[in-house]
Amino acid sequence: MKLALIGVLAVWPLLITSFNLNNSTVEKLKPCPKSPNCVCTQEDNSRKKMEPIYFTSDAEQAATKLEKLIASYDYAVLVKQEPNYYHYEFVTKLGKFIDDVEFLIDPTAKLIHFRSASRVGYGDFGKNKRRMKKIKRDWLSEK
Repeated sequence: MKLALIGVLAVWPLLITSFNLNNSTVEKLKPCPKSPNCVCTQEDNSRKKMEPIYFTSDAEQAATKLEKLIASYDYAVLVKQEPNYYHYEFVTKLGKFIDDVEFLIDPTAKLIHFRSASRVGYGDFGKNKRRMKKIKRDWLSEK
């Protein structure tokens, strides 16, 4: 019995460390690259910066609304979800390119930050900006 207890106590710090590493939360979205095929609410460059999505409910209701909204787009696939963070792949109709769209919910400020970027290529003919404008319009019209 004592050996089992000693074994558990010896391994416990490793289990805690492993748990914390695997359940990390995203606190800030990565910046846009130098190419013009990205928009982000946390961007310093005014050409790439957009305003975040505002919400008045609690963060859980906002997350549910966001999930429902994005699920309504047949060309979006959820690839990663963490607390208050969502990463989707959007496939463009023309050329079947993959764009990465990330959402970060800030429950304190009641904001949803986002980043939309083309995975390959240099330009996007404004596709990422148009997509995020559409999502924001749909957010406002969604009840």
